[in-house]
Amino acid sequence: MSFSFGFGDNEADDSQESSTGPNAPKVKTAQAHQTPVKEHTLEELIATLPDHLSYSTVRIESPTGRVLFLPRRDLYDVRVQLLQEGPTNDDVIDQIGTSDLRSGVYEGGFKTWECSLDLASLLLDRGPRKDIDELIRCDQIIELGAGTALPSLVLFQHALLNNIPLTFTLADYNDTVLRLVTLPNLILTWAATTRQPGFLTPNLDKDSTGDFELNPEVIQHFLTDLKSHDINLRFLSGPWSPSLANLIPSSGVDMGTVILAAETIYSPESTEAFTELVCGLLKRVKMSKAMIAAKRMYFGVGGSVDGLKAACRERGAVPYEIENHGVPGMEGGVGRALIEVQMY
Repeated sequence: MSFSFGFGDNEADDSQESSTGPNAPKVKTAQAHQTPVKEHTLEELIATLPDHLSYSTVRIESPTGRVLFLPRRDLYDVRVQLLQEGPTNDDVIDQIGTSDLRSGVYEGGFKTWECSLDLASLLLDRGPRKDIDELIRCDQIIELGAGTALPSLVLFQHALLNNIPLTFTLADYNDTVLRLVTLPNLILTWAATTRQPGFLTPNLDKDSTGDFELNPEVIQHFLTDLKSHDINLRFLSGPWSPSLANLIPSSGVDMGTVILAAETIYSPESTEAFTELVCGLLKRVKMSKAMIAAKRMYFGVGGSVDGLKAACRERGAVPYEIENHGVPGMEGGVGRALIEVQMY
């Protein structure tokens, strides 16, 4: 199926009602590709990077009023790279331009989804205060349906600034998303945090744009910094499945895992596969939780927060809404929610 939520190229527009509102989106069926699950090494993805990244910023505001501007690769820059790589990318370019999601083919990773902003906003307070620092034995962050990876970027920056050793496992249905936006955004966030001459200024604002040069020295500096901070980046592509779970190692003894996800329950089918994967991962380690941002109802395609809660309970998990979260913008338009899931 294919539909569009009507966001612009570079940022979700929270001031407009999503097309998951009262008017059902146009839906068409599409034969799902048999996409295999695969792990991609950091070196493999780095080899596909261009010699520069064009970026602008996305504004994240926390419930307590903290504001963070994260650099994010511009979508037009992604199109330029795809065009330069040749006609084999025509299908990917078409997906970017014509729909936000095509189930079983393209799962929307090039877009910035508004619920990912909600989760990033929450983590801007809770990551430093609770979910990482107080759960200090957490050794792994997993983002399912990572895409532009805004929630992970908030915690990645926090880990860099505070020397917190972590493994970030970023999974997306499409490997093109991982190499074209997920990894570039991690590099841009690192460049804005490292504060080296010639790198991005840490004082980014809403008007910050530019080109960041990726020469061999910069790439080597990035890899060296990851090693010195004991931060590992892992990238997985493919559908939610036992095969994907098998590629995600369990946290260490007496360690915990935090699973992040946004806009992953848009249909009953996606909810079932997603919940099966999440609950399977949570069962591995007691000190683990999932934090999920979603619209309360995906009109026209059938997914819902109530459906997520029911699917979690069927698998022995306890889902609960985060009360008094105070994330800006969540009350307007289609209702949205932030859900935590744990196994007891």
